[in-house]
Amino acid sequence: MRRLTVLCVGLVFLTHLGCAASGGGSVETYGGDESREITDEQGFRREMGPAEIEYQSAQQFLASGDYAEAVDHLRRATDLKPAYLEAWSDMGRALTLMQEYEAAIPALEKALELSPGNEGLIGYLGRNNLFLENWDEAERYYRMIIAKNPQDYNGNINLGFVFQKRNNADSAIVFYERAVLIKPDDATTLGSLASLYGDKGDRAKKIEYLSKAISATPDNPRFKTQLGSEYFNNKEYTEAIPIYEDLVKQYPDMAAYYQRLGFALSQSDRKAEAPAVLEKAIELKGDDPFIFAILAKIYNEDGQYQKASGIAQKGLALNAGQEAFLYYQWGEALSKLKQFDEAIAKFQKVVTYNDPTWTTPARQQIERQEKLKKRDEALKEKERWE
Repeated sequence: MRRLTVLCVGLVFLTHLGCAASGGGSVETYGGDESREITDEQGFRREMGPAEIEYQSAQQFLASGDYAEAVDHLRRATDLKPAYLEAWSDMGRALTLMQEYEAAIPALEKALELSPGNEGLIGYLGRNNLFLENWDEAERYYRMIIAKNPQDYNGNINLGFVFQKRNNADSAIVFYERAVLIKPDDATTLGSLASLYGDKGDRAKKIEYLSKAISATPDNPRFKTQLGSEYFNNKEYTEAIPIYEDLVKQYPDMAAYYQRLGFALSQSDRKAEAPAVLEKAIELKGDDPFIFAILAKIYNEDGQYQKASGIAQKGLALNAGQEAFLYYQWGEALSKLKQFDEAIAKFQKVVTYNDPTWTTPARQQIERQEKLKKRDEALKEKERWE
């Protein structure tokens, strides 16, 4: 059976199993191989039988972290005393700590049989079935928990996870939303809700939950990056700018944030700020031709054609991709400088790369440059005669 390798929700690890976690008394004296004397919970002295001796030995191994040895003693205890609740529950706990999830389940089920309704045992059974990707069994146990307490955080969060793994977004959302009502600052679950709503095409809800996740963990860049990308990819640059401004303050060595901030600025009424930001991106990551291409494009749009030409050539010198984009910007700059033959050569170069973004515009530019060249020649001829 496959084990669950990554859990994207926080699974709470239960270190105690309610009444099943206790050993039932403290060791006082050892009276020989077959029996020992203990003091029970009421303070009375009594003799331990062989099963209790095995159980007490297991406790020492559990305390030292030797879970395999502890399990051996607990198995002996349950062989000697089949209804030994504490031994069954501790065996399940130890096997879980050893990541022997499948082997732990029968021990935990036996303990639950002896202690019906024990929430600690139910939680362990739910958790182990999650690790084994037994979604139906995990759901069954977590539903037991919320049947007793609909406001139980762990029951709701883990049911949300089960339904998310089944690709049942609607049900996952129901349980995740219940969980964040209980813990409104659960950023991970808020992020999961944002993702689920995004998959459903509910952009408003996606943005709402990403914003809540950011508020819950303002120092974590994950959700800011997602929200920035949401605005950026939808060309909502005004909304994206403050997010990327915050990110570059928080992470001043991340070129990607400067790159996006620079481009967003270039598409806003703060266009004049864009070149300095993109130059910073190049300073941080001078081997990224895309940043050079964007900066060349901005220089062209700003009428700084010599700069556009120079930066495009620097990007091409990297020989690291984005050639069609860079040659196109170089051609644009040359066209504006009325170097039409050189511009045509650059646009023809673009066509050779068969880039779906730039090939058609480059072909159109070649025709346009021919017309511009003829018009320029006609104007010069007219000036000579005048």
